[in-house]
Amino acid sequence: MVVKSSKITFEKVLNMRGGKGEVEMAHLLSQETMRNKLRLFALMKLPPNSSVGLHKHEGEFEIYYILSGEGVFHDNGKDVPVKAGDVCFTDSGESHSIENTGDKNLEFLAMIVLL
Repeated sequence: MVVKSSKITFEKVLNMRGGKGEVEMAHLLSQETMRNKLRLFALMKLPPNSSVGLHKHEGEFEIYYILSGEGVFHDNGKDVPVKAGDVCFTDSGESHSIENTGDKNLEFLAMIVLL
């Protein structure tokens, strides 16, 4: 199967999970396509000085694959600088957030897998 770019849905979220600024999400696959195994598979774009606020996962885990830009990943109270090529993993029961600390968009793939 190929999902054509014209079928991808876009969403802008202001203050996502209590974060700063506006985050753009491109939902790459629909819930139906993911057969209720994934809750999210999206391309995320965080402009400079924006963030996804601190949140906890229960009964699922989340993976970020950083494509471009730079930022700080808040991993259970520890701040870790991230850049292109880094992978961030948040297991069930853990908390995280991410913020763009650079002067260009921070872009990453986000996937939430249901347990």
